[in-house]
Amino acid sequence: MKNIHTRHFAAPIEEVRVWIAECWTGGDRDCFPHDVIRDWRRNPAGIDPAALVPGKTMLGHRPFRFRLREWDGFSWKVDILGDEEKGWHGFNLAPEGDGCHVTHTLSFDSSAYLKLKWLALTPIHDWAVEAMFDRMEYALRTGVAPRRTERPMPVVAAMAMRLRRAGRVPKVA
Repeated sequence: MKNIHTRHFAAPIEEVRVWIAECWTGGDRDCFPHDVIRDWRRNPAGIDPAALVPGKTMLGHRPFRFRLREWDGFSWKVDILGDEEKGWHGFNLAPEGDGCHVTHTLSFDSSAYLKLKWLALTPIHDWAVEAMFDRMEYALRTGVAPRRTERPMPVVAAMAMRLRRAGRVPKVA
């Protein structure tokens, strides 16, 4: 299964890279909507906690865990770590005129069970990616990530989050 989101940013690729690299840090420069969905990034002892080290850096949000596969300034990819999930998600950055085109792709193998689970999670995932893009646009315009996520969460996504938190949607990892 694949889920793709794209956005054109009116900023050069060099500036967009900085904000992509800060995602999942939970810090002031993190454009992931971490005020709504807690995120994290960890490295082994002796490695800068904010570094992006392929094969070493772990990151995630809520029950989802990922390991960084690559980050070369154009392609940021993580492997999905789960008992049943096999796949990846990431960003591809491409210069486009005076700006940068960013594509977020989530790709995973699916069973009937995962297809059903994905139906419940799609509204949350789609909201999170678009909210992250909104926050990145704000950060590129102002030089700081917004403190609050302004994009309203659709009712279906909010209901799915409430069910997930109440334990009524199966855990993924």
